[in-house]
Amino acid sequence: MASVLTYKKLDKKQKAAVNLTIKLKDGRNLGYADLGNPEAKPLFHFHGFPGSRLEVAIFADRVVQNNIRLIGIDRPGMGLSDFKKDRTILDWPDDVIELADALGIEKFAIEGISGGGPYAAACAYKIPDRLTSCGIISGIGPMDLEVEEKIKSIRRLSFVIRRMPWLFKLKISFQSRGLKDLEKAERKMGETIKKFPEPDREVMDDPKLLHLFIRESAEAFRQGNKGAFYEGKLYAKPWGFSLEDISPKLKVYIWHGEVDEAVPIAMGRGMCKAIPNCEGKFYPNDGHYSTIFKYFEDIVSALTS
Repeated sequence: MASVLTYKKLDKKQKAAVNLTIKLKDGRNLGYADLGNPEAKPLFHFHGFPGSRLEVAIFADRVVQNNIRLIGIDRPGMGLSDFKKDRTILDWPDDVIELADALGIEKFAIEGISGGGPYAAACAYKIPDRLTSCGIISGIGPMDLEVEEKIKSIRRLSFVIRRMPWLFKLKISFQSRGLKDLEKAERKMGETIKKFPEPDREVMDDPKLLHLFIRESAEAFRQGNKGAFYEGKLYAKPWGFSLEDISPKLKVYIWHGEVDEAVPIAMGRGMCKAIPNCEGKFYPNDGHYSTIFKYFEDIVSALTS
């Protein structure tokens, strides 16, 4: 695996580039990170759950090596982005367009990883004319998605979120508190990693990666638990559109590891089957985390070529 830069090792210019904001038309602040070559084809990155714009800093060195421009955005209530009351997944493309317009970007590619997957799909559905391509990596699918295999674990979590929100809120609260002491959180995560599937364990065992992963996760709770809790509830609801209605003119890619224990492979296959112009790449020996780290170059090449 290529080396990664810890947040502390980012130079002054890079640190500034991961702490950017714009003021949206409705008065909210939107936080984002903008790394790489400003003249290269832009690729907007939608972080996982819970996560933040700092996720792109994990790939800082590889962004430079591959001569790309990677833009990560905080979703409402997380990182530097203000909370938005009663938002839906289909509101997200509007924020993305405002940022693209502010940066003078007409056409761009997008990718959503894990919990960012629904937001990539929403953009593919709502703003296909602004997109050059769309990628979903280890992405969460709709809870009512037709799949050929059982996905009990993720549907069980959806049931808890819908029927016992207090329990989900407690889980988010524990997660937030556990990230306040970052050094302690790194040690605890180090123990948790031992239970991961081997491909994920091999990737996440890198101390430099773990250091930044913990910090970008903690950034999701900069404003407290409200943003993450609200977002979790959105995953359990209907998204407001059907994957089948995504424009066939837009190329959509799905990358998913077959030993993914966080988001079952059946969800990736089901989404690929539902989206009209979709190309799926499914890796027999990869999991939830290893997929993007092993195939980062292939992913960005497909999306920006």
